[in-house]
Amino acid sequence: MATYRETVDFGIDLGTTNSAIARAEGADAVVVRNNRQREFTPSAVYVAASGAVIVGDAARDRIEADPDNACAEFKLRMGTRGEHKRFKASGRSMTPEDLSAEVLKSLRANVSSTDGDEVEAAVITIPAAFELDQCDATGRAAELAGLRFAPLLQEPTAAAWAYSVSNASQKAFWLVYDFGGGTFDASVVKVQDGEFTVVNHAGDNFLGGKRADWALVDEILIPKARSALGIDLDRENPRVRGNIAKLKAAAEFAKIELSRAPSAEVYVELRREDGSTAEFAHELTRDDVDRVTRPLVETSIELCRKALAESRTRAADIERVILVGGMTQVPVLRETLAHSVEGLGIPLDHSLDPVTVVARGAAIFAGTQRIPKAARAARPVEVGQVRLDLEFAAVGQDVDPLVGGRAAADTERDWSGWTVEFDDTESDEGWTSGKVPLRPDGAFSTRLFARERNRTTFAITLRDHRGAAVPTDTPSLTYRHADLVGSAPTLSHSIRVGYADNTTGVILAKGTELPASKTLVAYTTVAVDRSAGTGLILVPLGSGERPRADRNTVIGSLELHPAEVRRNVPAGSEVEVTVRVDTSFAASAVAYVPVLDEEFDIDIDLSRSTAPGLPELRADRAELERRYDGLREDVSDTDAPEARNLLHRFESQDALTEIDRLLHQAEVDPDATATCQVRLRDAHTVLDEVEEHLELPRAVDDAEATRKAVREIVKEAGQAEHRTDLRRAEAELDAAIAERDLVLIRRQAEELRHLAVRLLDETGRLPVVVFSSLEHELADHPSREVQRHLAEGRRRLNDGDVHHLAAVNAKLRPYLPDEAAGLGLDGGRSTVRGGDRR
Repeated sequence: MATYRETVDFGIDLGTTNSAIARAEGADAVVVRNNRQREFTPSAVYVAASGAVIVGDAARDRIEADPDNACAEFKLRMGTRGEHKRFKASGRSMTPEDLSAEVLKSLRANVSSTDGDEVEAAVITIPAAFELDQCDATGRAAELAGLRFAPLLQEPTAAAWAYSVSNASQKAFWLVYDFGGGTFDASVVKVQDGEFTVVNHAGDNFLGGKRADWALVDEILIPKARSALGIDLDRENPRVRGNIAKLKAAAEFAKIELSRAPSAEVYVELRREDGSTAEFAHELTRDDVDRVTRPLVETSIELCRKALAESRTRAADIERVILVGGMTQVPVLRETLAHSVEGLGIPLDHSLDPVTVVARGAAIFAGTQRIPKAARAARPVEVGQVRLDLEFAAVGQDVDPLVGGRAAADTERDWSGWTVEFDDTESDEGWTSGKVPLRPDGAFSTRLFARERNRTTFAITLRDHRGAAVPTDTPSLTYRHADLVGSAPTLSHSIRVGYADNTTGVILAKGTELPASKTLVAYTTVAVDRSAGTGLILVPLGSGERPRADRNTVIGSLELHPAEVRRNVPAGSEVEVTVRVDTSFAASAVAYVPVLDEEFDIDIDLSRSTAPGLPELRADRAELERRYDGLREDVSDTDAPEARNLLHRFESQDALTEIDRLLHQAEVDPDATATCQVRLRDAHTVLDEVEEHLELPRAVDDAEATRKAVREIVKEAGQAEHRTDLRRAEAELDAAIAERDLVLIRRQAEELRHLAVRLLDETGRLPVVVFSSLEHELADHPSREVQRHLAEGRRRLNDGDVHHLAAVNAKLRPYLPDEAAGLGLDGGRSTVRGGDRR
């Protein structure tokens, strides 16, 4: 039976390698041990032939011996559509959410077996770099595990909660350095006025300790074993998966041992092709771990510097680096990170266990979160029981917090003469609020007296007008006094609208405090004709920081077809896109089309597409190298220093070699496929920037040519207002050129063109100019209909019949190539643009 709780109290670190659960106690939290008396449980699942599910150490031990029926390190595949692990013996298939749910069930069972308490609600931590679909999948796993309420908390924030208990800082910056088994996060935390806030983060969902494990396997253990035993250990051979898994487990164990010792013995039995076994022994040294770990540490330090730079914070401003995650116990990591030149040169704080600090912090935070009544388990309602609806903050800096509420019953009554009393039965003084009278409508309010820097539970007693105690559905409330509390969570990745020109417009920016809601206005680039059945309003939504729409992660889209509109929608019509994100990173979106006076739901699909196969990744890698070779030639022939510097950075990072390594690793490691996809996207994004800088001189030339032409049009036919608009547009173009902003230069050139179009339209010359352009575009069109319209247009032009010439233009426009529909976030089409109405 579940103990009555007003607050969540339990925090879970659902990790890639290990998971842990902790319970809030007093001002701090305690980690609940599993049945092996360990504070953490391996995130591993084994399914027997009978269908029985085993979680934890026993499952982890079977990864090497029986890889067909055991699974681990599935966290990073959360939210991926179609990602199922098939357990061969039982025939059962499970998604990453299913597997994570089994880990959560195991952690709940640890609590039940320890003290008999049934966990109905728990805070679950996620990496700060998790995307919305991964957050959504974590929430689904919680539901599958039977949790009625499971708010999400970012891991760096959880660590800050753990350190806030003993913090003495009144004003400072911390850097949370979280290097776990599968992910890395660097978060800048600002401490001020009794509140800590995560002001920025930079992370990598595929930079974790397992990368070091695989490096030890690939670079040391496989070559040594192949040389010593002559065994086939080709990663592309599925029959050697068991041997590879054994070497991977041995590497992970040795890496942990080498945090405390200068050397560690690797001993495994490997199976030959004929079924016999061979013993493989090798001594790994700390130098081996240092060599494979250092590049990962260097990458993490660059991410730290990025987080600091984006938040405009210097290393000298940081009071301490808080170490989180098992990898932070590796000596070379600590030495490099603390180094004044190679690292950050900031004092390191590892006073709390890096492996369990996230679970502890999550539990401390959970102790500040009230459980919604709807999320509590149903309990038998006693005859005459009264419902108490309380209003209070579960955490605060006041030692005399205000609590209010109202008594309610099934039938309306006068509560005059009734009282409510709050008692701290655990304090030595035995503090009590005394009898607080209820108003006739059942409402009341009073101040409590809480113990400093601690959690105080107050027993609640309701008495009727005769003084008799009456049972209620809320027997107690808990309040935590703290000198330092956390602020609202923030959005990890920007949410954007994809435009027709493959640029994006940001609706909610990275770092926005949650919950948040914001509206962006876009404009249609095509007309929707209901009767003709032509046109489409397509508004794609994506998540990420990349400027090109198709480089970000798709999270949803609006597709509005002609049959779905009540009237025609002209090109240039407004579409108001509103996105909302709550504190657990759940997103919703709607689009309002003013011309229709109608609102449409935008389908948010947070199940990311199935990971691409190896042939697709290899083809993308070949395309990346082709682009690189071409750009290298272009850079050598062009005066574009920014492009040259970017290409040098691309070369120094050795992206192609890293991608090749991941392609090889993907034969046995499913996570390597997803990692490779992200690395390819990152590499293409760098080359996108190179292309943009190479296009910059051409864009400036085109903009100057446009400026010259528009000046002539304004000089010949413009009025004072047109000359004013021209001066403004030219000033903005000059600023864009000075900033060397390619997108802005193109937009300002487009502004100049629109000024010319408006002027031509006002003077009646626009149809002539438009027809001239259409005639040039469609002169060789094979359609007889097009040629008939062109002939009619020439007659109208010769006759000076401008009005009917505009009608001819309207007939010709549908035959133009559909250039208005650009790339959406997933390579589909977008039919909206940014800017203003034109």
